[in-house]
Amino acid sequence: MPRFYLHIRHGQWRVEDLDGSDLPDLDAARSEAERSARALLEIQRVDGAVLAGQSFEIADASGQVLAVVPLKDVLELP
Repeated sequence: MPRFYLHIRHGQWRVEDLDGSDLPDLDAARSEAERSARALLEIQRVDGAVLAGQSFEIADASGQVLAVVPLKDVLELP
């Protein structure tokens, strides 16, 4: 099973996922990034942080970014 890394990007700043996760495919990695984004957004909402261009970068074991999931894309607005 391939290993995917979900790095958090905010402009030039990046927090790297050093452990990664074994997931069946890129779709599963995207779903995991969306779940993680929702959890992060909830923390930011409680803390009063501002959403400003943050995203998850999904990378493979070689470090190549395969997809980007902007946090704003997982917002469920009324």
